Amino acid sequence: MTIGQALRRVRNNLGLTQQQMCEGIISRPFYAKVESGNNILNSESLVRILLAHEIDIIAFFDLLQDTYNSAENQMIKQLQTKISQAVNNKDLQALEKYCLDIIANSNSEILKLRAEVTLAYFKGKLDDIDKSTRRKLKDEFDEGRNWTKRPELLQLLANTMPLWSQEELDFLIGRLLDSINKTKFSELMLERYLRLFENYLIVSYDRQIHKKKGYVDHIRDVIDYIIGATAPFHLMIYRIEAIYMQALFEGKSDKAQSIRRNLSEYGYGKAIASWPE
Repeated sequence: MTIGQALRRVRNNLGLTQQQMCEGIISRPFYAKVESGNNILNSESLVRILLAHEIDIIAFFDLLQDTYNSAENQMIKQLQTKISQAVNNKDLQALEKYCLDIIANSNSEILKLRAEVTLAYFKGKLDDIDKSTRRKLKDEFDEGRNWTKRPELLQLLANTMPLWSQEELDFLIGRLLDSINKTKFSELMLERYLRLFENYLIVSYDRQIHKKKGYVDHIRDVIDYIIGATAPFHLMIYRIEAIYMQALFEGKSDKAQSIRRNLSEYGYGKAIASWPE
């Protein structure tokens, strides 16, 4: 869908005339040609139109994905979605297929690293990852790369946590907490941080870090951050998972299982299949 076609769709959904859609921003004849594909709308005017009618900008740009995104990016996005579903469903056969597709077809070294480590982790073969790959991974998190604000590196860290030692992981999580507590960011970035913190809690629990006397970790800090950042209703699942993980860390298995049963009864059994027990 082109920008003009997307504008026509949202305008019709809102029940607006072309004049009402563009009033005070551009002329109606110019706007009409944008919808028909005969004029190009500059980015400032587009944003003003979207904001004037309280149109969800993320949803609007989702309409444009197939037209303006590269074929490779579309393919990779579809594979990433399938990988997430395979992980949630603990479907190793599907996971292996999708990860190998990315390794074979992507031009992104970062994406290949994510796929390689994810596959090795779920096959129990992390020890097979060579030193060269480990070095490439760690080089991506050099302090000068501003990794705490780069989505592709946040995703890389989230997917490769099992490959890091706990000391390295806690250092990075500490740097991330320090960074996000000092800056403002979008809700989209917040969800990226929340997904990364979810993975940190799961990896730390799998390693039973909370049972090591005297070890200083960020488990409590991360749980507190998630609970404090998830007041909006649509972020509720992140808060529930944080409370669930807190119960596991505290040895309150009855509370954790009660949360799990309730979510399963409400139809979220597959969504939480990858949560530790």
